[in-house]
Amino acid sequence: MAQDADNATGRPNRQADARPRQRQQSTTIASIGDAVMKKIDLALPDELYLGYLFWHQADELATDVVNYAMLLDAEGKVVHRWDTDLTGGGHTSYLLESGGLLRMGIRDRKYVAGQPVAVTDTLQITDTTGQAVWELSAKNIHFNGNKITFHHDMLPMPNGNILVLIYEEISPKEAAAAGWSAGKGKTVWSDGVLEIKPNLEKDSHEIVWYWRFIDHMIQDQDAKAANYGVIADHPEKIDGHFPRSYAPMNAVRQHLNALDYHPGMDQIVVSSFIYSEIWLIDHSTTTEQAASSTGGRRGKGGDLLFRYGNPAAYARGTEKERLFQNQHDANWVDEGLPGAGNLLVFNNNTGTSSIARVGTGGAAAALAQEQLKGISNVHEISPTVDNGRYVIEKAGAFEAKQIWFWEHKDFFAPFQGGARRLPNGNTLLTDTVGRRVWEVASDGDVIVRYKGPAPAFKAFKYSAEQVANLFE
Repeated sequence: MAQDADNATGRPNRQADARPRQRQQSTTIASIGDAVMKKIDLALPDELYLGYLFWHQADELATDVVNYAMLLDAEGKVVHRWDTDLTGGGHTSYLLESGGLLRMGIRDRKYVAGQPVAVTDTLQITDTTGQAVWELSAKNIHFNGNKITFHHDMLPMPNGNILVLIYEEISPKEAAAAGWSAGKGKTVWSDGVLEIKPNLEKDSHEIVWYWRFIDHMIQDQDAKAANYGVIADHPEKIDGHFPRSYAPMNAVRQHLNALDYHPGMDQIVVSSFIYSEIWLIDHSTTTEQAASSTGGRRGKGGDLLFRYGNPAAYARGTEKERLFQNQHDANWVDEGLPGAGNLLVFNNNTGTSSIARVGTGGAAAALAQEQLKGISNVHEISPTVDNGRYVIEKAGAFEAKQIWFWEHKDFFAPFQGGARRLPNGNTLLTDTVGRRVWEVASDGDVIVRYKGPAPAFKAFKYSAEQVANLFE
């Protein structure tokens, strides 16, 4: 939840009456009081974290779903809902201290047509009912002369700004100038992160900072092109030609699928589905420094400070050293919670060959998702730091200590999913495809299993005090 009640994302209720919007009629899932949970299997009631479950419908491939969120009580009944005038899946929404949401979705399907998965064109801050009090269209963002769209994840920052993942449409000519081959593709997508300052009173915005993948590449295929070098000599750079497969949807991209922000360190973590890695980026840079290799608190500009999960991605390991496989939802454990400062990574552990079977989306893809087999797991890690620098071990890969590991033979999330630490030390896990959420204890025991009403990317639990203003 947002930390500052007086910042822009904490003020939507005051703006709702001043700037009413016409809301489109949309089909909703349930009404207040409806029991929507399909099943609740409570195994260890004494160890359950008592709170309200926040559930936002999401499906990465079925992008025509209603962009709908609800709050559920211990019995699985709807106690609050946020209506919508957007569609689009593949992402979550975030509950703000005001009781409104930060969410993204699709308003213009023509604008997002042909883009990779989970793409959206609209960001919103809402009031407590789900009505938008601030809205931003990707069409209205002028970014290096290129078209952009939002995708997968965004985050409310303590200062009231918004971090959001983007696809930046790059022509083969522009990519080639950076030493990046588009292959047979007519377009490539350079993933990035925008920091947006919303102005609710004027319904306007300002781009205050950004980071672009294409600014931090290395390649070893064309000695005459830019960014040429030895991959293994530059772990801070990203090999644009590393992925062997861009499934699902054979579009050249990095497929960043999650981000989080640590205010104390002023760093951002992003998860790359394609590279099977998490990357740490210095946010203390200026925008100019973020495009370079110098500046910022760590002195490395926008180059990677730390990367983990697949050392083969920077030629310092093999398949045997790969820890993650197409993971989602990398996030820092928040201050005040058990394990604060550690990184949680929800590792889907889904093989690329299995992903390729899913195809490009739609009903057939949804069915194919459900038929995939495997075991997902969760890693809690603590990167090794020496004198403020992330340590590279003798073998050449970045070093981290594994603090906690969890997996269960009956838990597999082939696409998407999340892991969030709770105040009592339990961890809330989400299986998007299976429409289920498990709460597990630090010793690995499963406390409760929820079978939900719709796919959810990341589920959250909030105490009664945190959501009290929704019931006033």
